[in-house]
Amino acid sequence: MLVEESIKSAISSIKTNGVRSFLTALAIIIGTAAVITVIGIGSSAEKALEASIDDLGPRTLSIFPSQRKRGGISSGFNPLVIKDAEALADNKEHNWMIAPAMSGSRQIKFRNSNISGEINGYLPVNFEVRGFEIGQGRIFTEKENLGRKKVIILGSKVPGELKTSAKQILNNEILVAGTSYKVIGILKEEGSTGWQNPDDDLYVPLLTASQRIFGTDRLGWINVGISNETNVDYVMMTIEQILRQKHDIGPGGENDFRINDWSQYSDLRRQATGIFTALIAGIAGISLIVGGIGVMNIMLVSVTERTREIGLRKALGATQRSIMMQFIIEAVLLCILGGLLGVIIATTLLFLFTSLNDWIFYMPFSAIIGSITFSALVGLFFGIWPAKRAAKLDPAVSLRYE
Repeated sequence: MLVEESIKSAISSIKTNGVRSFLTALAIIIGTAAVITVIGIGSSAEKALEASIDDLGPRTLSIFPSQRKRGGISSGFNPLVIKDAEALADNKEHNWMIAPAMSGSRQIKFRNSNISGEINGYLPVNFEVRGFEIGQGRIFTEKENLGRKKVIILGSKVPGELKTSAKQILNNEILVAGTSYKVIGILKEEGSTGWQNPDDDLYVPLLTASQRIFGTDRLGWINVGISNETNVDYVMMTIEQILRQKHDIGPGGENDFRINDWSQYSDLRRQATGIFTALIAGIAGISLIVGGIGVMNIMLVSVTERTREIGLRKALGATQRSIMMQFIIEAVLLCILGGLLGVIIATTLLFLFTSLNDWIFYMPFSAIIGSITFSALVGLFFGIWPAKRAAKLDPAVSLRYE
């Protein structure tokens, strides 16, 4: 009964002084809203990053040529060649997709428009490994690759750069370095990857690029698509063994190639996002402490204002424990209400933010429970001193207080 009566008394006091109660809880409201919003934005950003990684298709390793060293002295780059990719593809131990590529800039012409375009020599599997999707038309086939066919796929922005539309250029001929190629497909918009924008590039079969455009079998890189469940270290070790054998590198010799696991950068970015979110949430959480100090000050004022009430209650037999319980519950309830209002505000702000940025809306339930619990603890901690002060008031002195 003591707790129930204390709660009723606390609610009555908060209602009686509604404006003051709201202003008292304002710092708690702002602090809770800030903490939950920041954590929600960080979590939503992480979900958006994970979705972007999933959209890329399988996990991708990339192999690049590296410097050749003799006697500790660099002597240029030792190239990767098509036969290196074929050696990797011949290995059936791993269920991987080998996607070699070469690239170079060439003059592109369609009707009266000229641009300098980046030509990529691809196998059909490259599009799956890179996660590229066809918007119109089709991708070229392995048969067209083996036949060195003069077919080409355009990035989504290329038609515009050639002063035409996707509909007008599809299934028509364009000139690549003066040679006619048939446009068989146009990619969906992919967006920039930071160091490359596939929307600006053009794509031809690998062997067509090798023998008709660039006149070389040297590759720019080899992408290796693996499933997310695959042991990456073991795959990288296998790649290293195959390429060292192909390049005739003896024991103790340095690799003349390098292997990048791009997912590591995503992991680092995810960790950085988590650290940044925790830091900002911690800073925002300070406002909860400040709010608690505000609650304590207002509760001290409340004790002073209600001195005669406290004296009367004690004269009628109220114990120090009951008086103390009343003020502690009032402080805790005030902070919990502030926390709940903060949750509502944070949810609204997060929904608006994620909608504007086309992110996944994700509000961690643990952040909500944690913030409200912390608000209650703030109320408990900063309500103890005013409650003790109220409980220790002398009833005789209190009744004479004006």
